[in-house]
Amino acid sequence: MVETFYVHLEFASKSGGLAVNLPFLCTKCGVCCTLEDFLMAGEVNAKPEENPQIHAKLKALYDELGKLLEEGEAKYDHYTMHTPCPFLKDKVCSIYPIRPEGCRQFPNTPFGMQTQDCQPLNRFKKQLSALKKGRACKETYHFTDASQEPERFTEKQYQKCIAKLRQAGITEDELALFHRFNKKNKP
Repeated sequence: MVETFYVHLEFASKSGGLAVNLPFLCTKCGVCCTLEDFLMAGEVNAKPEENPQIHAKLKALYDELGKLLEEGEAKYDHYTMHTPCPFLKDKVCSIYPIRPEGCRQFPNTPFGMQTQDCQPLNRFKKQLSALKKGRACKETYHFTDASQEPERFTEKQYQKCIAKLRQAGITEDELALFHRFNKKNKP
């Protein structure tokens, strides 16, 4: 099972329509893992008695942030915007199974889609634009595994999508995930 954010696109046409899933492939670059984003992402999904060390670290963090805020809002803002998430270790989330919902849903979050430094997200936006270009479609956003939506396209339509994605700069890893989300085994 692949867990990721994806957009389901449905295009109407005289020949019955086209529906594809465009998944977002996180490369774990850590760009989105700032303290500010962590603070906006919601609660850690674990009870204090289950993970006392994590909750102790959170308490210490909140105490430190409280002191910074007392020193001034500008200092607090600068610190939160320029400090990595305290749970980011070697570009990997050290609390991944219990990470906040906002982190889990990235990039489909208020802070996620505004991110400009994330190369995979920039490619995803470009790919989405290339698929939609000049065509009305219904788009729905999901975070789940690849088995949610059935494929609905002809081989010709599928190959046209692939061509547009290649022009938009899709990587081979992203293309493999696209195939998986659209139940294709081969390009």
